[in-house]
Amino acid sequence: MDNKLKITAKSRLDACFEQAVDAIGHDFIMPSLTFNQRGKIAGSAVLQKNLIKLNPVLFNDNVNEFLAEVIPHELAHILVYQRFGKVKPHGIEWQRMMVDVFNIKPDVKHTLDVSKVQGKMFDYVCSCGSVKLSVRRHNKVVRGKQQYQCMKCRELLKYSNAKTNFW
Repeated sequence: MDNKLKITAKSRLDACFEQAVDAIGHDFIMPSLTFNQRGKIAGSAVLQKNLIKLNPVLFNDNVNEFLAEVIPHELAHILVYQRFGKVKPHGIEWQRMMVDVFNIKPDVKHTLDVSKVQGKMFDYVCSCGSVKLSVRRHNKVVRGKQQYQCMKCRELLKYSNAKTNFW
């Protein structure tokens, strides 16, 4: 990942941190920032380690969204934990931090294009159609450890491993 982008992210984190300190007047501890988040997750807050992890692939492709939303989102988790201890991850304290301190709509999930980081998907079927499951979920089904049901019809999903056979 480009070092310039890392510096930009750190600068944004610093600015958001100062904004929170000024708005709340609490002595917060500045979190560390790493760029080793994997998968479809844009970022995560490791509360007990006072650490924010960002996905370098998604960050590189969505710089503006990360600076405007992802970094403040994860920092809000850290600051809420420092101020209130263990509370619901996207509960009222986090929502108030997002709105009152960062003036950002408290969205829980990002809408970034994850096609570059998404792993192989497996087709499953139910009465209402087709559903894709991740490798992790598929492997749980194969090992007999887990079953999944359709969110609409509540029917158990069945693996659709039908290969087209022309002979």
